[in-house]
Amino acid sequence: MARINSSIIRGASLGTILALLTITGAGNALAQQIVTVDPGDAWLSASDDYSEQVTWRVASKGGAASPRGVFVNLDNNQELAVVDQILEFSGDRGVLTEVVQISATQARSWHAKGVRRVGYRRVFAGVAGSLSNHILFDLNASGRLAQVEVSPSVQTVSGQSRKLMMAWNLGSDLGAVRAYSVSGQFIAGDRVIYEVAQSLTAQAGETRKETVELPPGLVHELLAQGIDQVRYTRTFVDNKDTRRSASVDIRLTR
Repeated sequence: MARINSSIIRGASLGTILALLTITGAGNALAQQIVTVDPGDAWLSASDDYSEQVTWRVASKGGAASPRGVFVNLDNNQELAVVDQILEFSGDRGVLTEVVQISATQARSWHAKGVRRVGYRRVFAGVAGSLSNHILFDLNASGRLAQVEVSPSVQTVSGQSRKLMMAWNLGSDLGAVRAYSVSGQFIAGDRVIYEVAQSLTAQAGETRKETVELPPGLVHELLAQGIDQVRYTRTFVDNKDTRRSASVDIRLTR
């Protein structure tokens, strides 16, 4: 049985190691076969089409060809779409490029059908055997914060009853999204009159409840200044620095 050089294994990525271990063909060609793809993973968007030039680097004695690329559901290996484009080379090594495209509509459709991990896979076959690798698209990790809503969106606060209770609901464009709000702010016009220094973390698709209370005397002080309307605002930020805000309109009474 042919052996794979241990130094190759130590320096190889997981995809490369799998490519080396799944090769079929003559034993004396085994250590000469390898396929890598750059980039090895990528983000998708529910609002923008994906288009990226990718590079396949293949070593296979005598040359190899891949007649098509296939988008597959990596959780069950089901084919999702096919790209009929041949990539081939002669000799022992090849550097092959192509533009991989996925529309935002397609990404949303896959996610709606329960697909969470998509692979764009190519199998290269030649006289020395066949081998494959793929680009990973993680749909759950691709999502961004799309909207923030708060209810009830209109409330009344008096000098005696200074408490507000509300529910924040976050929406994502694709996949599971968590977002973080550093603080809440009571604003009159363009001026912050009071800040709630309590952070909130929320998950898209789930309700996050919050109760806040204005300090004693603040309502009467604002009314004395002629201010009878304020708003309570929070800004949520996801791990891709996408920011979305929502506000509660508050009427002040004595």
